[in-house]
Order: sequence, then C-alpha cells, then structure tokens
Amino acid sequence: MLRTIAILALLLAMACGGENPARDDGGTLEDAAADEPPDVEAEAEGEDGAGPDETTEDEVEFASWDGEVPDVPRLIKDEHLASCMRTRACFAENPQQLATCTAAFAHISGRAVGFTLAEVTRCVNDAGTDCDAIRACLTNGEPPTACVPLSTPDRCEGTVLRQCSRASSLDFVFDCARIGLRCYLDEDGTAACGLGTCNPDAFRWTCRGDTVVSCDLGVISLAQCDVAGLRCVEDAAGGHCAGGGAACTEASDPRRCEDTHIRGCIAGYSADIDCNLVVPRWTCGDVEGTAGCVAPGDQCTAYPLFGSDIDESCDGEAVVSCLDGWIESFSCAALGLGPCTVLPEAHAARCTVP
Repeated sequence: MLRTIAILALLLAMACGGENPARDDGGTLEDAAADEPPDVEAEAEGEDGAGPDETTEDEVEFASWDGEVPDVPRLIKDEHLASCMRTRACFAENPQQLATCTAAFAHISGRAVGFTLAEVTRCVNDAGTDCDAIRACLTNGEPPTACVPLSTPDRCEGTVLRQCSRASSLDFVFDCARIGLRCYLDEDGTAACGLGTCNPDAFRWTCRGDTVVSCDLGVISLAQCDVAGLRCVEDAAGGHCAGGGAACTEASDPRRCEDTHIRGCIAGYSADIDCNLVVPRWTCGDVEGTAGCVAPGDQCTAYPLFGSDIDESCDGEAVVSCLDGWIESFSCAALGLGPCTVLPEAHAARCTVP
C-alpha cells in the first residue's frame, strides 16, 4: 500500500491549494513523504470561517507575491535514477539501499525539494564517475563537514542552505541562488529555498502560469501544477492546482480510473491525468477508495528513507533493487561505474567506483 500513497498525496496537496514541501533528509537524494496538505480555506479564513482576531475575510489585508518567479528546474525520472546510483557509489559512509533514493521521485517532483534536487542531479550526472566532483555537488564545493543527524539544526547563511544528512552524517550544502531563490527557516526550523517570508493567515496564494505561489510554514514557496497533470486556477480561496476542464463537482464527475488515466473532478474542475506522464511507467489505481497514480508492479514495495521490502543484490555487474513495484536490474556499466557490491548488514547493494 505504501507505494500507492506518494503521487496521490502530491495531487491532493496541489489540488487543495499548493504544496507542503516534503522534508529533505539532507540532500543525498532521499526524501521523506509529504506532510499533510494544508487546508486553503482554513488558512485564509480560520477554522470557524473568520480570519485572525475574529475578523471577516474582507477585513483582513491579504498580501501576495508580486515579484519575479524564477523558472525553477524540473526533476526527470531517468536522471534522478542515474544520480542515485552515482551518489551511492561515491558515498561509502551511506549504508542505505538504492531504493531509499530512487523511490523519492514521485514524492518530490514539482515541489520545493524537487527543485533543489533537480539542480543537484544535473551536477551529479555531469560529474560522471568523478567522486570528488560528485561530493562537491552536495556540499556546494566546500570540504565535507561532519554533523549529528536529528541534532544539528538546519541553517541559512545568506542564500546558502545547510542541512545534516541522515544518510551520511555530513552537511548537505546548497546555494538557493542557483535556482533563483533564497534560503529561509520555516516555522518548524527547516531550511527551505523560497521567495521570501510570509504570514500564513494573511497571504493570498496566486498563480503564475501553472505554478502556485503559496505560503508554507511562513516561507513563500512554489509548486508546479502541470507536473501533476493539473493547472493553476484562482478563485475566492486563492490560487491552487485543479483539473484543466470544465467546472464540476465530485458528485457530477466522480474521480475514477480509465486505463492509465485519472478522470473526474479535482478541486472544482474536470481533470484528465495520464499517470504514465506524471510518473513514467505508473498507472491509475485505487488508493483507499480514491483514484490516484500508483506504482504498477506487485513484486515489492519501496519508500523514501525506508527502502524496500526486499534485500538488494547483484546480477553480474548490475544492482538488483525495487522500482515501481518491480524487482529489476540496473546496470552499473551503463553509467561508467564499477561492478555491483553487496552490503549484507544493510540489505543493500550499489555500484562501485571504477
């Protein structure tokens, strides 16, 4: 069941008013599942229908972002997989399965962490098999700095984000300016790349093309609706991701699966989402009674940070791991990497450095 949750959460979070950024584990391309999506109307009006201090919405002065919105990079699944394999080969201190990294794609694509890791992925793959260069991609070119996972706090130094990686116990360092953003600590103390700070109770979410400009935990953030097969629309509640068709209700156009497509009403507008385009190879399936994009295989389950329910192994020079619900071989030689090796104590396998 875990493998079906990711893209459904992404679709619902966007449809309900934007993104709630997934928490990064420190930049080694593994990512936790998304938090519960915020309720746009509750954030705009308060739980009882009134805004801050029991005023009505008309009496609240709402702010919105009126500056430039950068064209942030997009994560590509094949590039993400290659980057996962390269970083696993070069970080011997990281004992986690390859699957903890590869399973993250559906959770982060089109979202704040995805923008950051898309840029890191490009850097890693450009480095090829040069482990010094690959490590530099994850430290912003600085010497590696040891840290204590879950204890060392996130930091912002100007535009530079610093987070302690749970995988390697090293600081992940990224300059948000590389993708046109700055670094901010949100209300939970998590460092995030964003446009600025905001008051969640008095910020109007807006659309820039098919990108939502939202306020998440006090940081002005972006989410790409079209990555999830949706479009950005603005209504009384502000900007949010929704279907691209005619106005509808869940009763008049219930959400359903038709082959690989989700069809039906999402956030007040009819949608036709091809899951195979949202996450290559995925299909539409039932998730707790709701149509959503799901991994098509039934041989195994993989989840970010947690890995898979199989022991990874080697098939000649290739790594055998879990992806999209299937047990598959991933060639090390095709990426110029050395042959596969097994880490029995971690139930993990990875390519080696040539």
